[in-house]
Amino acid sequence: MFKAIQSLFKGIRNDGWTNVVTNLGTSNSRTNSTLFKPTLALDQYTLAEIYKSNGIGKRIVNIVVDDAARGFIEGDALLIDELQRAQTKQKIIDAGYFGRLYGGAILVAFIDDGLEMHKTLNLNRINKLVSLKVFDRHQIQWTNDDLCRDFYKEHYGEPEVFTITSVQNYMADNNSFFKVHRSRCFIFGGERLVNTAKLYNQGWDVSVLQSCYEALRNYGIVVNSSAEIVQDFIQVLMKMNGLSDKLIQEGGDAEIIKRMQWIDLSRSNANTILLDGDGSEDYEKKSSSVAGLAELWDRFSENICAVTGIPATRLFGKSPAGLNATGTSDMQNWYDIVRAYRGDQIEPCLKWLIDILKNQKSWTKKPTNWEWEFPSLTAPSEGEWADIKKKYAEIDCMYIDRGAIDPSECWQERFGQGSFQTNITLAKPDNELLEIDEGNEDLLEDDVDIENDIKKEEDKKITKVMDELYNKVKGTST
Repeated sequence: MFKAIQSLFKGIRNDGWTNVVTNLGTSNSRTNSTLFKPTLALDQYTLAEIYKSNGIGKRIVNIVVDDAARGFIEGDALLIDELQRAQTKQKIIDAGYFGRLYGGAILVAFIDDGLEMHKTLNLNRINKLVSLKVFDRHQIQWTNDDLCRDFYKEHYGEPEVFTITSVQNYMADNNSFFKVHRSRCFIFGGERLVNTAKLYNQGWDVSVLQSCYEALRNYGIVVNSSAEIVQDFIQVLMKMNGLSDKLIQEGGDAEIIKRMQWIDLSRSNANTILLDGDGSEDYEKKSSSVAGLAELWDRFSENICAVTGIPATRLFGKSPAGLNATGTSDMQNWYDIVRAYRGDQIEPCLKWLIDILKNQKSWTKKPTNWEWEFPSLTAPSEGEWADIKKKYAEIDCMYIDRGAIDPSECWQERFGQGSFQTNITLAKPDNELLEIDEGNEDLLEDDVDIENDIKKEEDKKITKVMDELYNKVKGTST
């Protein structure tokens, strides 16, 4: 008896509720038997097919990069023109796409500096930035000899030199491979991995599609299943007496098919169905129910939004749902994600590229102002933009009325670049050169008289104190 009871309690948890009758908390319970199973690791060919053929999957990869690079940057016209010459915006976008799709990509700068590509870039020897090229992680290799082993360098433990193949089929031609130093590259990543998992992934991140693969697959199953339901939406049922007997007779199946064709032909021509009057035939239509399909689509699409962090208004183009829904909080969270991507990937890449452009000896007409910034993620409406301009005009008028800024200089900074500018830089005013209005000259004279009176009063006080001190000293000596 004791052994029987002991066998029942075998495998029972000691830190929670248990019930041997219902298997609650035991090793045979449904909850304890449910374990996490790793999903299928997506290879480069599967990822490429998803990106090529699945619209939602492609949008998940692209949307963060597209929103982050919208409008590119705002800065001096000469700087923008030079960035356009090198096709900087499109190359950064491509590197962002491939980095998120495959878990890693690099943007390589082909620079004319008189050195080979595998040598460290020397900014002082740059003649020209020739072009930019993007390579995904599957075109990049390195060996242990390429790793940085200096503890005091920024990229310790990471490759200093990459071996890149310019073709996808890894041909044995020596011209298809080249080595490039890390200083001539900028690395774009995907979804972060823990260090141990990153080692097994050849040092790269993982695709952004990996974590949402199951949600994407389940959504595809719902969509395809809905299409099957629509195809079978109306099902025709036809009853015939003695159908089984006719099928076993010679030529019976052809007779049945011929009869069905005549019924369908009569229905198509006259919208009338001809049946035997003795009740041996019956014609009936049945429709499949599509109730709940819309809600089902919404729930599975919400699952994709939950695992990707992309709001439905951006991923699926849906309007916010609910009586009081505006989508403001969702979009604000999304803008925070986009700003984070700008700060982590695009901004460091642009600073690296602008440092290269600054040192080009062949670039003669360089800008004097190297300041730049990202445009706002939210574009104001025409009414909102008019209010913004009005407020800036009121501020400018207050400064101009007080003589703090020059009107012509203010106009040039606001409108001289061809469009209205919110951030402007004006020369510091010289107080000695500020002009006094003719009607305010008496105010200046009054200020001078007041200062003279104060000075006279202070002189009288000092004279009085000195006289008292002199008399005191004279009396003591006597």
